[in-house]
Amino acid sequence: MNHAVEIWQTLLRATVDKKHPWRVVSFCTASAEGPAARSVILRGADVEHKRLVFYTDSRSQKMSHLQHTQAVALLFWNPRSNEQLRLTGKAYPLTDDTIVNAHWQRIPDYARKDYATLSAPGAATGAGVVHDFSLARQHFTVLEFQAEHMDWLKLDREGHQRVGFALNRQTGTWDETALVP
Repeated sequence: MNHAVEIWQTLLRATVDKKHPWRVVSFCTASAEGPAARSVILRGADVEHKRLVFYTDSRSQKMSHLQHTQAVALLFWNPRSNEQLRLTGKAYPLTDDTIVNAHWQRIPDYARKDYATLSAPGAATGAGVVHDFSLARQHFTVLEFQAEHMDWLKLDREGHQRVGFALNRQTGTWDETALVP
């Protein structure tokens, strides 16, 4: 069984199945102040190039963290199958307006308000949240994550399984190593 292929097919499935446990991901960054984790929604998976896509606000804390270092860790957990997946790699904002606009067109009107606030995410609300929809697209950012390593763990009473993967840049495939759980 090719674990890497199965993992990436599962990630691809999570981008379209809104109830899939791997759709909500722990996105972990680092800054001079230390590590930070938050939940994000998996929006896309490019199996061939080992890339994942997420959306964020350009003013969010994760964006300032990515200016410090593009190194990111992702954590997925599936309580139904008792599987954990950890990915490490680099995340960066996409700058091609054609690509970003194509993603923006997929955002329903009700969700665009998340990018239309006058204040940055995490700012104190004071008198309330004020929206300016003319600014929403300007704040919308598409983040691409390039996977470099994976660590898959399956918890099972009959015996746990764990496999580590490193991306072989020459072949574009995963070098797989069985690990002690």
